[in-house]
Amino acid sequence: MSIGIPVWMLLVAVVAGLALASVLYVKNKRQHYGRALTIVLFVLRSLIGFGVVMLLFNPYIRQNVSAPEQPTVILVHDNSASIVLSKDSSFFKEDYPAQFNAFREALNSDFQVDEYLFGQEVRDFDELDFDDQLTDLSAVLQHIDRRYYKRNVGAVLLFSDGIYNRGYEPSLLAERFVFPVHTVVLGDTMSYPDLMVKDVHYNKRVSQGSTFPVRVEVGGVDCQGCKAKLTLSEDGNVIAQQDVEVSSNRFSKEIDFMLEADARGDASRAVRQIEIEISGLEDESQLLNNVKRIFIEVHDQKYKVLCLAYAPHPDLGAIKSVMNDDCEVDFVFGRDAIPELSQYQLLVLHQTPSAHTDMEALYQQLEKNKKLPVLVVVGKATDVEALNKLQQAVELRRGTTNSTLDVKGNFNTSFGTFTVSEKLREDVGRFPPLAMPHLDINLLSAHDDLLLQEVLGAKSGLPLMTFAKTNRKMVFVFGTNVWRWRLVNYYRDHNNAVFDELFSKTLKYLLLSSDDGSAVFAKEEYYSNEPVVMTAELRNPSNELIVKYDLSIQIVNKKTGETYDYMFSKREHDYELNAGILPEGVYTYRAAVEMVGKKISMNGSFSVVSLGIEAQQLTADIQRMRSLSSATNGRCYTVDQLPQLLDDLKDDPRITSVEHYETRFEDLIHSRWILFVLIGLVAIEWILRKMFGTY
Repeated sequence: MSIGIPVWMLLVAVVAGLALASVLYVKNKRQHYGRALTIVLFVLRSLIGFGVVMLLFNPYIRQNVSAPEQPTVILVHDNSASIVLSKDSSFFKEDYPAQFNAFREALNSDFQVDEYLFGQEVRDFDELDFDDQLTDLSAVLQHIDRRYYKRNVGAVLLFSDGIYNRGYEPSLLAERFVFPVHTVVLGDTMSYPDLMVKDVHYNKRVSQGSTFPVRVEVGGVDCQGCKAKLTLSEDGNVIAQQDVEVSSNRFSKEIDFMLEADARGDASRAVRQIEIEISGLEDESQLLNNVKRIFIEVHDQKYKVLCLAYAPHPDLGAIKSVMNDDCEVDFVFGRDAIPELSQYQLLVLHQTPSAHTDMEALYQQLEKNKKLPVLVVVGKATDVEALNKLQQAVELRRGTTNSTLDVKGNFNTSFGTFTVSEKLREDVGRFPPLAMPHLDINLLSAHDDLLLQEVLGAKSGLPLMTFAKTNRKMVFVFGTNVWRWRLVNYYRDHNNAVFDELFSKTLKYLLLSSDDGSAVFAKEEYYSNEPVVMTAELRNPSNELIVKYDLSIQIVNKKTGETYDYMFSKREHDYELNAGILPEGVYTYRAAVEMVGKKISMNGSFSVVSLGIEAQQLTADIQRMRSLSSATNGRCYTVDQLPQLLDDLKDDPRITSVEHYETRFEDLIHSRWILFVLIGLVAIEWILRKMFGTY
């Protein structure tokens, strides 16, 4: 413990106290006390003066304090449907819950336990019903890593079948844990012959009269030498078929089909419902994964997009991958002639204008097409002075060097042009940096920044991706290599959902006309077990968000014609609708509102697809569970070994309390005991002087 003031301040306080006492008891000849009493009063007054002066210097006490932290045992349990789809389903539905609850009670009686369920999401433990239709093992490990960072975790108990269909390999996260992860294997560890339709890749929207691909990924387990038939049918009629020969016990193969996009007349047939089935084996016990159903919307609307680029670049392929089949994309590179822009609905400038661009032709074309929306990707090859002449939204100046900076993007929470998912808000900051040239950015018009720059961990208020509010719709990305975002998104989640959401909503904003700025935001695809949740924004002629009008919506199943009518709920700044769970199919919607004597309608579409992912693999992955435990010096158990797990936890010397030491600072002027001491000294002095007649 130490007092946080220098020694000279202490000396000043001592001298001040002695001087005050000397004036009163040494130099004052009118005071007549005995020698002993004078000394006592002198000491009391010196201490009072010393204490008051020292407090004026605002000293503090620094002390080291220790606090014990008890160990926490974290119990996480898999609640996914794959556990009860195996041959052991009756045991896990009927007998296992009571056995597990008994283990929980015994564990809670001996340890401090935090309990969670996981599947589609990580949540506090409530009811074990094995109803989740997705499994993300990496998400639960990330949750533990974030929430229990530098906490005293004794052990993690992971109950799962080791099967995951979202996220990435969990062992990559477990390796960083300093505490053991004990795994308990659930489900059926026996492998049975099984054929399956593993995945289907297709365009959800295609143009009428076009030919579109459907890629089917089939698989087989322990059925080498078997022959099967893969069939695509529509309304009971076979439209394509192919024989499949299983060549190994761990079989996987991709089979491509080319189908004709024919709406076949009436509007109800504008949606193609195609059933994909692989014939089952005679002794195959699980047939849920043999069939998949897809919905394809056939339409006659097509957007034309022109990409003017300095040179071929992976960014162009990444952005094009987001465009549906209803977009026809033309590419023009380098010195190639610029086509007539009036035939296009969107212009993409990638590192353009550059030294190779015919600036006069581009300028004249943009002047003739003042409403043509533009997506600008600024890179090292961009001629910023030429770009400044083409638009009045931003003014760019080159830095002193011609090199590039690695700039990461962080989501701007005040962004309001359209709504984005919580996952995009979280994940976009983890994407790799873009290559941004050294630029001074001066925003000349109103703008809405979606991403803000971060350089070497330092966040700035400058935009990395911004939506300019001018007469022409313009979006600027100040850096290249967005293709890396798409790869990282797929590596982490085994899909491109976040990347696709970011750029599909950006392209939708650019392509779709919106005179008043009002919009309905819905996902392109919902799973059959999740509610259809939509949000909407209404804007007045001044482009201000308003919520005082009633907003209705009609949702129509394009296959059956069934309609659903709802009213949006009003929130603080926007509207929200939870339409509940809808049957499989493709749906269109039309939201309508009347405000200021004007009727406004907003149209769109989405699909609801069956979720059979949990049925794709039903044999518990015991090897993954063993790898998780061994990577953290834990052990792997079966359900029958739960008593042994409990005993091992009790005997584990790693599960113990730890002492945390911290340095605390406390201002003496805020300490009550100092006040009481000074008051006590003053009182004693006053009483002595009173007793001997001075007062």
